[in-house]
Amino acid sequence: MRKLISVGMATLASILLIFVVVFTSIGVVINDETFVNNEFTKLAIGSKMGISNTDLVASFNRLVDYMEGNAPDINVTVTVNGAPAQMFDYPQEAEHMVDVQKLYTTIASYRDVSVLVMLILFLFAAVVNFRKAPQYLAQGYLSGSFVFLLVFGFVGTWAALDFSNFWTFFHEMFFWNDLWLFDGTQSRMINMLPEKIFSDIIGHVGLYSGIVIAVLIALSIVALVLASDGYKRNRAIAVARKKARDSATAARKKARDDARKTLEEEKRLAEKRARIAANKARKQAAAETAAGEAEQERLREEKRAKKRAAAQAAAQAAAQSAAQQPQQKPAPAAPAREARPTRAEQSAPKGANPAGKPQKKKNVHDDTGFLDD
Repeated sequence: MRKLISVGMATLASILLIFVVVFTSIGVVINDETFVNNEFTKLAIGSKMGISNTDLVASFNRLVDYMEGNAPDINVTVTVNGAPAQMFDYPQEAEHMVDVQKLYTTIASYRDVSVLVMLILFLFAAVVNFRKAPQYLAQGYLSGSFVFLLVFGFVGTWAALDFSNFWTFFHEMFFWNDLWLFDGTQSRMINMLPEKIFSDIIGHVGLYSGIVIAVLIALSIVALVLASDGYKRNRAIAVARKKARDSATAARKKARDDARKTLEEEKRLAEKRARIAANKARKQAAAETAAGEAEQERLREEKRAKKRAAAQAAAQAAAQSAAQQPQQKPAPAAPAREARPTRAEQSAPKGANPAGKPQKKKNVHDDTGFLDD
């Protein structure tokens, strides 16, 4: 039920939207001076009437301004065959333009009201089911476009095949008098605005409005496709796959980064351990060198100490020995036993050695001091 209400309001709003687009396109075309000037040039209306294109465009703009309620009348002075003249001097022209002004301003007021109603309908259609508003609005617009295009397709085909018949029917339907039937020998308006100009105007209105309607139809189709279950399912699958790929890529990148960081950390730790080991080795070598030098110094010091101690001991011993020598007395000499001379000695002369040489007296040295020389 909510879907039906939302789509129905969107359909009505879409019909009003297309009506607004078409009527706005009419205003754009008839106010395009370049288009109007090209039409007068193409149909050679100025040469037929003896009026320049500038005066024709100015006269056409005066009619449009009056029709839109921006001018008090349709009076405009032009140059006809070199002489100034009132362009629309046929009374029926002014009377008919009064009817045209009423019709145009009435439709313009309907257009303005339609804009407000259209916005309200679109708003309510969206609020009824906000979550599916794009889908329901698109369905409503396609439905309204279908209805409106059926009507315009029929009218456009009719106008393309027999514009005179269509144009006559149009005037008979919207004007309840015969003021729109002009005498071509007296009215400059009917000569300035032949059916071909109106045919081209309607063609450009259909072109401009058709472009806008086609763009909106394309957007509605896109909205329906995007809102369809199949698209959502495929989209979800695609998103899941993309997410999985992104996750895998992120995981691989993270693994590479972690591996690189681990290698860098291990390298940093290895370098740190190497530096610590080198520092320890240097300290240990320095300590061993210092210990060796200290040990050598200790040995040298002990050696020197021993030498000093030995020297001191020798000095003390010498001092003690020197101190003790004067105090000692010579020991009594033992009585010498006279040696008995041998036979040879007895036979030898006294005072001679056996060899016949005189015997020298030996000095007996005794370290003990008991014997003196």
